[in-house]
Amino acid sequence: MTEQRERVAEFGRELREGPEPSDRSIKEIVEALRPQIQQLVAKQVEIARIELTPVGRQAGVAVGLLAVGAVFLLLFLLFFFLAGMYTMNAAGFPPWASAGIVAVILLVIGGILAGAGANIMRKLDPKPHRTMHTFQQNVNWIKGQFRS
Repeated sequence: MTEQRERVAEFGRELREGPEPSDRSIKEIVEALRPQIQQLVAKQVEIARIELTPVGRQAGVAVGLLAVGAVFLLLFLLFFFLAGMYTMNAAGFPPWASAGIVAVILLVIGGILAGAGANIMRKLDPKPHRTMHTFQQNVNWIKGQFRS
């Protein structure tokens, strides 16, 4: 970030060291600005990528939790359903009642796991706020250079 500010200050010095703004044509100004603007945009993209990397990691963890939770729910559903069915049938419940009870229990457990993963996803903020703020500062500075 400090390196960027130094480059912006250097860019400003380069503009001031040239001919007076009133002596320059638009083409000369654009030609002088083009490499710096390209470099600035490239750096802004790099900063955005760096800022979004932790968010991407957290999103990956949340998606992983959701996927693993789904696999466990599927296996749990299979084995728990069978065990519950056999246990309740042995206790005298009709098969439809034992199936309903097991299904409700599985629904509650699956909902808790899926809700935990979805809650993590809701808390993520994918906007690169610092990058957007820095970019806006740079745009304002460039506008100020044209006004002077």
